Amino acid sequence: MESSKKKLMIYGANGYSAQLIIEELIARKIKPVLAGRNEQAVKIIAEKFSCEHRIFVLNDEAKTISSLKDIHTVLNCAGPFKNTAKDMIDACLQTQINYLDITGEMPVHAYAFGCDRQAKEKGIVILPSVGFDIIPTDCLAKRLSEQMPDAKYLKLGLLNKKGKISRGTWLTTLDFLNGSGRIRRDGKIIESPIGEYTIKINRDDFSFTGISIPWGDIFTSYISTGIPNVEVYLGLPKIVITFRNFLLLFAKLLKIPFVKRLVQNFISRNFTGPDKQSRDAAETFIWGRIENEKGEMLEEVYQVMEGYNLTAKGAAECAARILNDEVKPGTYTPSLAFGAQFMDLFVVEKIV
Repeated sequence: MESSKKKLMIYGANGYSAQLIIEELIARKIKPVLAGRNEQAVKIIAEKFSCEHRIFVLNDEAKTISSLKDIHTVLNCAGPFKNTAKDMIDACLQTQINYLDITGEMPVHAYAFGCDRQAKEKGIVILPSVGFDIIPTDCLAKRLSEQMPDAKYLKLGLLNKKGKISRGTWLTTLDFLNGSGRIRRDGKIIESPIGEYTIKINRDDFSFTGISIPWGDIFTSYISTGIPNVEVYLGLPKIVITFRNFLLLFAKLLKIPFVKRLVQNFISRNFTGPDKQSRDAAETFIWGRIENEKGEMLEEVYQVMEGYNLTAKGAAECAARILNDEVKPGTYTPSLAFGAQFMDLFVVEKIV
């Protein structure tokens, strides 16, 4: 079957990132089937883009299976993905349909890679994190590791200047702050409080001050590179770093259900995604450093597309390639599916 005739489904189609992805797909002459659980919201988006739509909730297995019957590939955009990914992956395995998503959540990665054998047996591709989480950092880690095959330590960093985030990202971030931090030591993922480690880089061409966070690469980079020690840092203004203990106290307060509900309700009422002008004005950087047992280091820094723009282009590009059957069955990271050079599609400029 020609890729243009294969059906792609976007689940969670009424979300902010999903709509950017839909626009990108339509520009590529791929008209997806739009789906989700909120009939009114999905119908509005389907009418806007003149797309077919379907309504189902993932805990209704029979309706889910029926809704997927003629689909080639599903792109899950319904976060938090801890609530949607497992059910959708299971449905895709049962119906032999390829699965993609835009998650950055480690439990989802763990489940997806735990399904690798089943994916190969069923003849499908499972490819999580086909957006800003984690395409650029995963490909950077892979690129660095190819230059230093004996590397034992990997550090990655993300820095966003003048950027804004959407309602959905804020809500996912609440879950992120409500959980425990993670790092990888000697091949094992261990708990590490968010902000336990800090990093400061001052160069003429790049400066970065960040705190350790449980980004998806803590899980996936080990699969992509084999490097057993991994930390990921989020760049923050120096004033925030200085008073990070207050930020961490806020994170602890979010563990109280009443406080978390108040914050969730406030975000739902008051936040929307950034407009195109805001997205295009943002400057986004990724930084990576690897080191071997001899103390030899290799470091690279890139300015990449703003996160939401990158997610739109990245998810659409990955979906197009999967529709074209360019990847063999199994579970992949972006760099294992398409190579480290895949990041070049999203690079604005190499800084270091």
